[in-house]
Amino acid sequence: MVRTINFNARYQQWIEKDRSLHLEMLRGSYANEAFGNGSADLELEYSGAYSRITWSPAELRIEDLGCMMDYFQSLMLKNSYYLNLSDERREVFDTGLKLTIQRHYLKPAADNRDASDRQFGNVFIEHSFNSRFNSLSISANYHGQNQYHSFEKLMEILLG
Repeated sequence: MVRTINFNARYQQWIEKDRSLHLEMLRGSYANEAFGNGSADLELEYSGAYSRITWSPAELRIEDLGCMMDYFQSLMLKNSYYLNLSDERREVFDTGLKLTIQRHYLKPAADNRDASDRQFGNVFIEHSFNSRFNSLSISANYHGQNQYHSFEKLMEILLG
């Protein structure tokens, strides 16, 4: 996925001015959902194959979640992951609804394949949006009987 010069400038502005507030918003929504209090804008899913959050904050703009997506990617790269795929696609549904999906697919670095340190599995960071919808998903996908760190630990790293 190629980012424009305008996006890169907005990203730097987001890091300096908006990052702390937006992370705090996600931290609050995640904590409410994780501790059983419920959240109007966050869904938390667990299964044997993956764990995922999907956050849809009405207050944030499309570019805000795009910045968060790239910020989370940078944190994963600093935590012994590599970017396996980064892409953007557009889906058109039968109803004519169009949705843009941007994603980063990250995998643990080869030196982390030791069974004692498999990190969090493969991680997807996905931003889905159109004129009426704006959400950010983070998922950790697990394979086989491997041992992984908890999804809560992943969120702790991402949310600081």
